Amino acid sequence: MKSLIYAALLLLPGLCQADTFIMKDGAKLDGEVTGEMDGALLVKTKYGSLTLNKADIQEQTAVIPALAPAISAQVATAFSTMTPVAVSTEPPVAAAQPQAPQQIRLTFTNINPSTSTRLTVYTENWVAIATETFDAAGALTGLEGAIKDGTYTEYYDTGALKTVKTMANGKTSGTLKAYYPSGKVQIEAYYLAGAKDGPFKYFADNGLPLMEAAYRNDKLNGWKKEFDATGLVTAETYYIDDHVAEPPKAQAAPEPEKETESLVTVKTMALARGERYSFQLNGKYIGKAHLDKDFNIISLEGKIPDGAVKVYTKEGKLSKEFVFEGSAIKLLRIYTEGGPLKAEYSFKDDKAVKK
Repeated sequence: MKSLIYAALLLLPGLCQADTFIMKDGAKLDGEVTGEMDGALLVKTKYGSLTLNKADIQEQTAVIPALAPAISAQVATAFSTMTPVAVSTEPPVAAAQPQAPQQIRLTFTNINPSTSTRLTVYTENWVAIATETFDAAGALTGLEGAIKDGTYTEYYDTGALKTVKTMANGKTSGTLKAYYPSGKVQIEAYYLAGAKDGPFKYFADNGLPLMEAAYRNDKLNGWKKEFDATGLVTAETYYIDDHVAEPPKAQAAPEPEKETESLVTVKTMALARGERYSFQLNGKYIGKAHLDKDFNIISLEGKIPDGAVKVYTKEGKLSKEFVFEGSAIKLLRIYTEGGPLKAEYSFKDDKAVKK
């Protein structure tokens, strides 16, 4: 019966037919078929003309528009020869209880109607709400409808997650992530009002990096690094506003302060509990230090100028070196007699700490 009605309607003159297309990725589009080519349909929608690949269409359903009175009369005549259909006289079923509000689901789909144009169709609960048109260079050339603020998802034909992005005031804002069909992250980028602004990372399907770059206001600003299949850096280029530039020079590390050679001389005396060191300046006694066998400070007195004080053996060979700061022992260096440095100690609470 439905087939006869549909056929009768198609025979009526002046009746325009619109179709509803359910795409394999879940998107729903309403439009009128205006042409057909190999493997594709040209469909006119309220957002503009789209080219749909037949392979991407899951279901196509005809939508019969409201009929004018004159057309209704023709339909009535067409129906007069059909077999009557019984009409139920049972009372209508009671209305169902109100359902909970449906959860809003925002998605988008990219369509390439030609080599010079790309369309991004935004949907709310699978119904198209807006379409962006881009040229071959990726520049936005048109917008139909209104893109609602929120997080939008894109899916592969298999149903696997493809892209997640957030739209605010009609522009991509915040983190955008694109995925391989396997679920591995392919791209991770940060946008601000539709422009790349922050780190941009591109990964291989095994998780290793392929490229890293830094953007500001949709232009390369900072280092761009490229990697080989093993994740090792193969190229590094520095950019300023999309132009190759000289990288900033690294600041040289400050040179360590040179220790002042002190004019202080020292005499040593072996004791039962280590050694005592008497310090003199221009032949006058200025202080002394008593260290145990582990070089811990037992006592320290006097006012000794900042700098390094060398201790020599009777044979004139360097054996120790004190470094004073604020009349306190900052460091003590122990040498192999006349040879290289053997050990170095700093002090905490008069205890020697080997460095």
